[in-house]
This record gives sequence, structure tokens and C-alpha cells, in this order.
Amino acid sequence: MIDLYYWTTPNGHKITIFLEETDLPYKIKPVNIGRGDQFAPEFLAISPNNRIPAIVDHEPADGKGPLDVFESGAKRDRAALRRA
Repeated sequence: MIDLYYWTTPNGHKITIFLEETDLPYKIKPVNIGRGDQFAPEFLAISPNNRIPAIVDHEPADGKGPLDVFESGAKRDRAALRRA
């Protein structure tokens, strides 16, 4: 399962479209950027650059536990690897 930290922005929509197209299971975790949720310590632990979207892959291929991914290209590549 992938947790998707998301808000309704163009970049947020890109990753949701990608996840839907690849049929990967995910759960949306809203990050209200209008309220400043991206600066909360809990979110900064996942995305130190305070940007959405970010994902946490709870089932990485190496089996070493949750993996945080917060850059756009890395999110796409990570999800693509899960499909391979």
C-alpha cells in the first residue's frame, strides 16, 4: 500500500493519475497547503522540502520497511518499479 500525501494542485493530480493508471493500491492523506499543513513536523519527516505530493511505500521491493519518496521523478520511478 502507498500513502499519498496530496492536495488538489496540478502536481498532486499528476501522481493520482499515474497511480490510477498503474493500478497500484494507495490511500490519500490530505495535506491542506492553504492551512500550512506542509510545515507540520509529521509531514516534514516525510517530505523535508515541505512540498506535496509525497508518497510512503509501505511494501518496498527490498522488504526493509516504509520508504518515503518526495521528488516528482522519484515518485514516478518508484511506482513504476513496483509494477515491474
